[in-house]
Amino acid sequence: MMNEYIEIEMLPTACEIGGSFSTEASFCLDNFKAPFYDIEVKIDTGCSISTIPIKRLKVSDTLCKTLKKIDVMNGTPYFLSYGIESGGLRHEIPVTDDEKMECSAMKFEHGISDFMIGGVKISSDKICLNYDRKGNILIGMDILKDWDIHIGVSKVTGTSLFLACPMENGCRAYIDALEMHFGIS
Repeated sequence: MMNEYIEIEMLPTACEIGGSFSTEASFCLDNFKAPFYDIEVKIDTGCSISTIPIKRLKVSDTLCKTLKKIDVMNGTPYFLSYGIESGGLRHEIPVTDDEKMECSAMKFEHGISDFMIGGVKISSDKICLNYDRKGNILIGMDILKDWDIHIGVSKVTGTSLFLACPMENGCRAYIDALEMHFGIS
């Protein structure tokens, strides 16, 4: 189903302090033949570069290692991303192919197509893949920077709500939802 904007209710944490915004995505990656459908993703405004940990897609360790080796050998562009789990420690930049294969912080830039988040078509054609981690698939600011986003408590449902629309969509339905939920016109 195609949507013009995204509307996500916040899922509270187990202790009910805070929460997160999750939805489903569908996409094709340039290094996989099969498309991926209805994959859970998290909206993360604290994430600079959107990342798909391939193991999250239930890809075997063997295939992940093979795909990483191909990317390392081909000189695929990459970023180092240590994330919250690294505790802010300094890390050595991997130089040799062996060091790169051992480095879990590498995320490689790949092509993405037929990309939809919450039923909204996404124009981004690049995303980063990490072959070592199993964490959440994060939709970050490289994609979200081109959206109009509002987060607040809905006057209709009383729940925390994430409303977002790619600015290129500029749709009336999104403006109507802003007015209905937040009184913004």
